[in-house]
Amino acid sequence: MTENVTQFLPILFMLVLVAFVIFIVFVLSGHFNRTKRIEEKLDKALKEIAEKKEK
Repeated sequence: MTENVTQFLPILFMLVLVAFVIFIVFVLSGHFNRTKRIEEKLDKALKEIAEKKEK
């Protein structure tokens, strides 16, 4: 039984590593999308303020 476990350990480790990397990529892409949306909202708000000051 222990021989089987030691055979599967590297495969298990690789699977965990791959899952971890995929998780990090998803988190980072979600974070960048959120910051992009916030920047767009800020730009919109600043333009509206600028338009009000011009009037």
